[in-house]
Amino acid sequence: MHGYFYGSILDGLMDTVAAQGARVVAIQAREAGFFKAMADEKFSSQVAWDHLDALVVAVTTTDYTYLRDFSASGKPVITLYAAPTGLDCPTVVPDNASGISAAVDHLVGHGHSDIVFAGRRPANGDDEIRYAAFCAAMQAHGLVAPEPVVVPWTTEERYDGAVAVRRLRERDRMPTAVVACTDATAMAVIEALTEDGLDVPEDVAVVGFDDIAAAAEYRPPLTSVSQSFNLAGVTAGSLAMRALRGEHVETGLHAIPVTFVVRESCGCRGGTDDDVTDRGSLETVSLPFIDQLGAALYGDEELPSAQHPGLRLAVQRLVTLFAETVRANDVGPADRSDLDTAEKAAADALRRAVATSPYPVNALVALRGLAEAVAHHLAPGDWRAATAVLQCAADVATRALRFYQQHDSAVVLNQHVDVQRRHYRISTDLVRRNGSNPRTLTWLADTGVRTASLALWNEVGELRLVGVFPGDENGRELDEPCDVRSFPALLSAADELDPRELTIVLPVDFDGNEHGFMSLTGAFDVMGEAVFERVNHWAVLLSVALEQDRALERLRVSEERYALAAEAANDGMSDWDLSTGTVFYSARWKALLGYADDELDSTPDEWLDRIHPADRGTFDRALDHLVSGIEQSLEIEYRLRTSNGSYRWMTTNVLSVCGPDGRAIRLVGSMTDVTERKELEDRLRNDAHYDPLTGLPNRALFLERLERTIVRTRRDPEYMFAVVFMDLDGFKVVNDSLGHQVGDELLIEVAHRLSAGLRAGDTVSRFGGDEFVLLLDDVSEVATLPDVVRRLLTEISVPVVLTEGTRAVSAAAGIAVSASGYTSADEYLRDADTAMYRAKAHGPGSVVMFDGAMHARAVARLQLESALDQGIALEQFELYYQPIVHLDTRRIVGLEALIRWNHPERGLVPPNDFLPVAEATGQTRQIGQWTIVQACRQIAEWLDTVPDFSDVTVSVNLSNRQFWDPELMPTLLSVLKRYDVPASSLIFEVTEGVIMHNQDVAVSFLRQLRDEGVEFQIDDFGTGHSSLSALHELPVSALKIDRSFIQRMKTSSRSRELVGLMITMGGRFGLTVIAEGVETEDEATALAELGCPLVQGYLFSRPVPAPEATRLLLAQADEAVPAPLDVVR
Repeated sequence: MHGYFYGSILDGLMDTVAAQGARVVAIQAREAGFFKAMADEKFSSQVAWDHLDALVVAVTTTDYTYLRDFSASGKPVITLYAAPTGLDCPTVVPDNASGISAAVDHLVGHGHSDIVFAGRRPANGDDEIRYAAFCAAMQAHGLVAPEPVVVPWTTEERYDGAVAVRRLRERDRMPTAVVACTDATAMAVIEALTEDGLDVPEDVAVVGFDDIAAAAEYRPPLTSVSQSFNLAGVTAGSLAMRALRGEHVETGLHAIPVTFVVRESCGCRGGTDDDVTDRGSLETVSLPFIDQLGAALYGDEELPSAQHPGLRLAVQRLVTLFAETVRANDVGPADRSDLDTAEKAAADALRRAVATSPYPVNALVALRGLAEAVAHHLAPGDWRAATAVLQCAADVATRALRFYQQHDSAVVLNQHVDVQRRHYRISTDLVRRNGSNPRTLTWLADTGVRTASLALWNEVGELRLVGVFPGDENGRELDEPCDVRSFPALLSAADELDPRELTIVLPVDFDGNEHGFMSLTGAFDVMGEAVFERVNHWAVLLSVALEQDRALERLRVSEERYALAAEAANDGMSDWDLSTGTVFYSARWKALLGYADDELDSTPDEWLDRIHPADRGTFDRALDHLVSGIEQSLEIEYRLRTSNGSYRWMTTNVLSVCGPDGRAIRLVGSMTDVTERKELEDRLRNDAHYDPLTGLPNRALFLERLERTIVRTRRDPEYMFAVVFMDLDGFKVVNDSLGHQVGDELLIEVAHRLSAGLRAGDTVSRFGGDEFVLLLDDVSEVATLPDVVRRLLTEISVPVVLTEGTRAVSAAAGIAVSASGYTSADEYLRDADTAMYRAKAHGPGSVVMFDGAMHARAVARLQLESALDQGIALEQFELYYQPIVHLDTRRIVGLEALIRWNHPERGLVPPNDFLPVAEATGQTRQIGQWTIVQACRQIAEWLDTVPDFSDVTVSVNLSNRQFWDPELMPTLLSVLKRYDVPASSLIFEVTEGVIMHNQDVAVSFLRQLRDEGVEFQIDDFGTGHSSLSALHELPVSALKIDRSFIQRMKTSSRSRELVGLMITMGGRFGLTVIAEGVETEDEATALAELGCPLVQGYLFSRPVPAPEATRLLLAQADEAVPAPLDVVR
């Protein structure tokens, strides 16, 4: 939005609309800074739209949606130099076709037929139109337009004509003439041709397009097609005003005329004497210049009437002088006395004209313009004449202003200096600021800007009005919401603005940083490039100042955040300048050591000399690596002496700042007191390796020591050790009955006795609960190990005085020795554990040495446990049913459900082979639940299919774990409900030992089940330890005499009497008596004689699968019961 091109457009546009009472708002569509041609990013902001009645736009600077949306509001859109795609609107363009046609006609008139078009890459719309016009003009002369050549150019307006010349050289012959799409392209081709040894126009004639300012002064002067950018602005303004008045304006192209300007690059030469004398009067040049010179000398001030004659005289003498200079140039060297006289007269007249002017230096620019106009009028295209006239203008100006300077130099010299000083102050104010806020726009004072406003984006993307000029006399910043379409708000005061004033809206964006918009209103010289460069410069500096504010704010927030973080983290800060040998220690750094802020010097020794001697070497090595540049950071823990002489643990983090040689020049660090953390780590480390109750090594530490011992055996085959696994007997009873506190006392005493009974090299550890494991080091005689361990067990068994009285405890122990040659600690623990369980089976105080057979049994047991898990998961179990019959009638009154395991490899496995293992591992819980479910399901089926089955019961055995399982009651009730089975159909069998384990709780539970209708029977009666009083209290319905008593009746009269007593006692207690294991008729007869009502055994039936039991029940229902012996066979 500056310079000759945009300035001329704006000048014409402003003249046109001002005459009709309107004014112009110029919106810059590029970020501030250097202008970049052909920029990819298009302007799309709707800034100032609420104030605009029409839009005149260079279409390449905006995108289609910008134009479409403005046009959709019903307001006219006029575009310049390129028609937008997809939008019908008036577009002002130069008459490219006639200009190119005139160029081709002129070259053909010179006799050229081999003419090439030189385009640009990248090309714009004008380039393409001009090439099409070139082809049409060539065709009109019966010539074929050859392929064009292209000149690459960059956004910095740099052209590489050598590329085009190389392409011309590749042809069969060089062309004789070139028509270039622009003057800049033509000049690049001329330069490249000259460097290639060709002469322009002797070898190749060249014509350009645009007639830029440099064309006339180029060597040779460039023949070109002149277009008026001012007229383009006038045309666009006229179209816009017509549309606003409601007149119909045709869409499409509106061409402005162009002029073919002949100079020398086409082959033409300068004019003759006759041409000079025949070019008409110079009044058309001199008359307008009188006003121009007056405006230059007096600006906005009213021209004093007394100065009018002086101005006319000065202009008249100047025009005469310049005309004589042209004629002298045409006729060659001559007597210069007449020219000197004319020059002195012109200088004298000029001196008097500027005598009262406040801006005499402006005469320089005006005088140059008059000289160019006279030269162009009298000798168009004659660069030698133009040069002579310009030199003459410089000479006369020097005479006039030198004379003027001698009389009043202050006015002349200070004018320019004052302007420069003002803009220098503005620039420095924006950069240096001196405490001022650039947002308030107070820095615009003395700039010629009458009003201004500034709106910036905030952090959430809202535009806020932050400053206006002139504004608050105190320079306070605003903060008001501002819609981008209504910015700048000062435009609403249209009645206060001169239509000749221009409002410029600039994006305050630079180097990718988008801040907002600034508007400037004033009487700007749109033709002066310096004006727009200056305001762009302000926008750049303002953007930099705002970005600096952002950076400072971010820095402030960062510093505040860092300070708060450092304070919250209790970090002490240090900054070591290695070049000066001084260290800054923060107040917190000193406080960590117990010092006040003014108590320590700024020397490194205050730090380094306090490091614990044991840590100093490690610290110095790490510091050397940091200083030498080997490392860039350091994190280290060490002890530092405090003010009271004690040491505290510190963690220091240091970052280095390196110089050009890679060595550190500065070390910046933080220090944190981690003493409490270190002490906690020590406690955790101790807890990780030692039992918190007894203080003995725990499992982890024991395994570490055992692993080291195993490694020693590899180095020394003669070395032996032993692992002893101990488990206390009866500890659970003490813990449960007397409480955990008493149990802990007992464990502590046992740990003390074991530790006291071992050598210094041995290890005693507690694995948890009541398990103690010993590592006996350097065993010389394996045979003596059992005696050593028994001695320890004897020590343990001595009664212990506890809070709740004196208690004795025993233990069993298993021993594994290193002779086995294992390589892992777990293998030794496994063997010692296996041996310990064998010892517990032998009784309290037993000691067992591990042997291979134990391992084999242990492996077999593990395999069985694994197989049981799989069996449970795959439901490989099956219930068999053994009838319980009435001895007199031999009719079935009940069935006992007995579980069998259908092992896929071993076949049918009896319960005695797997239930003990399942009971020890807890697997009986899942097996027992499955048994209850299957038994109830079968009962439900029999109730549906077997007549009178409601008189028959099914009994299920409960193991110890299952009886005490808290889920037994809810599981049972849920299954009974699921299969709709009456509780009276199901009976549970338990042994005496299960009940007597905790008689009171057992009795309570049995009563709960009886209340639900479930009966209990005591299985294997006579083998347990129940008493008569206990039996009398138990809510059970029957006793089952163990088969061992039945089998001994034939050989032992005492056994027969004992069975009789059991039957009698049961009858006296109201209990049904069932004899188990009846295998012979003799046993049945004896039992009948003793009055036993119910029996069960192989004599009547073996346990049979459910289908076989169903057959027996159905046969009995038909009263066709076969003999029991036939059934079991």
